Amino acid sequence: MAMRITNQMVSGNSLRNMQKSMSAVNTRTQQLTTGKKVSKASEDPVTAIRALKLRTTVNQLEQYKKKNIPDANSWLDISTTSLENIKKRITDINEYCVQGSTDSFSTSDRGAIIDSLKQLREMIFDEGNSTYAGRYIFSGYKTDRSLAFSETDNTSIYSYDITEHFTSDDFDIKNTVLNGVDETKVDEYLASPPTSTYKQPDPSTAYRLTLAYNNIDTENYDGKNPPVISATNPDGTTMDISAFTVTTMKKADADKYYELEPDDIHIILETGEIVMGEDAYNKLKTAGDIRVDYPKQKFEAGDLRPEHYFDCRQYTVQSDGTRKAIDYKRPEDGQLIYYEVNFNQSIQVNTEGSKLINPDIANYIDDLIYVLEDLDAAEKTQTKLKAMLNDKQYSNNEDAVKQINIMLSDIDVEVAVRKENLQKTFSGNIKNFQDYLSEISAMESDIGSRLSKLEMVEVRVKEQYAEFKELKSQNEDVETDEAIIDFNEANLVYESALAATSNIMKKSLLDYL
Repeated sequence: MAMRITNQMVSGNSLRNMQKSMSAVNTRTQQLTTGKKVSKASEDPVTAIRALKLRTTVNQLEQYKKKNIPDANSWLDISTTSLENIKKRITDINEYCVQGSTDSFSTSDRGAIIDSLKQLREMIFDEGNSTYAGRYIFSGYKTDRSLAFSETDNTSIYSYDITEHFTSDDFDIKNTVLNGVDETKVDEYLASPPTSTYKQPDPSTAYRLTLAYNNIDTENYDGKNPPVISATNPDGTTMDISAFTVTTMKKADADKYYELEPDDIHIILETGEIVMGEDAYNKLKTAGDIRVDYPKQKFEAGDLRPEHYFDCRQYTVQSDGTRKAIDYKRPEDGQLIYYEVNFNQSIQVNTEGSKLINPDIANYIDDLIYVLEDLDAAEKTQTKLKAMLNDKQYSNNEDAVKQINIMLSDIDVEVAVRKENLQKTFSGNIKNFQDYLSEISAMESDIGSRLSKLEMVEVRVKEQYAEFKELKSQNEDVETDEAIIDFNEANLVYESALAATSNIMKKSLLDYL
């Protein structure tokens, strides 16, 4: 038996179908206006979930492509440029060492060479303060802090308690001349009675360790917090050095800096040197570790910041006058900074400046400057004494002429000793600066390897970015031509439904009664 169809059923079905047609038109309209297949997750959960995953991947790749990789590349490029600049400066210093090793400097050249060495040292340390995007590239984790104090730093608010460690490899020999000829004392020698006794110059040798800093509280040192030396044996047990006489020396003791008995140890605050006699040296050279704890304040522009190099305690004067203390400890495995440049791939972007720009290089340059100044001072004394022989004040005085000739004879020997010391110092530093050049070459090769790896990663990231962006588009975006056809089709169905429904709804059973 056939089912009875009522007008209400026809009307209801028509309205429902028309609503579906209208919904299809609305969907196609949204797709055309938004360009997206779905506007809500409920419309197509599978497409929506896939869209979230693809969007996350594309966003990550975009971060790698547009931010991380260019950032890493710029950091490495700037590091390379700075290392190349440092390499040029050290090459210049090494050339001076080669020239000085043969004593090819003329007297008139030495002053210019001293100035040049000071400028080269300053330029090297300035490169250590190189920045990228406001971050210091050679300062390890402390990218907000320069490697060395700069002209703009208020160094007066800082003081440190520093711990330095040495081994037997850190010892060198300090060649000096005791009782150097001093032309200003001629009148004291000639006075009746003499107010000073003339002593002949005496070449002397001392064994030396050099601290990272000089002028260690030279002016304000009060004896309350002197540098302390301790040592351990190779097996880690404490070495007994109580038999040695440790003396902390200030500027007033300058004449006695290098006057050493075999068991003497002199800590020279002005120069930052620890010099010792033979017995003390023979004992300490067997130590596994030599530790020196000392205070340092009154830093100058160009001084290295201790926290980058040593275990130390930094004191900073606050606005209310109190001192804030911070302890720093050097990590044993270094301070390497990595950038993530692709999924599960990282690149080391920084190079630690402490491996290259360190207290040793400053001390080596200071030694070169010292021997040049030392020889220059001796030659000036020699010139002044020769001039005195032609000065009527002395030339008519037989005792004066005799005394000046004795001093001239001695200054000739002193000049020869200082020339030999200059040659040895410059010759000995050739290897030191060649080692630095080798270290720079190794660093440049390392950075070059990282740049090559980064270049390959960049190519891969660009490919991945294009691939996933295409997948994302295929998953989310509609094809415009196809969407227009679908819209026209849906709209045609909807308009047909309207026409059919309106035609059916015009008449009812009452129209036939």
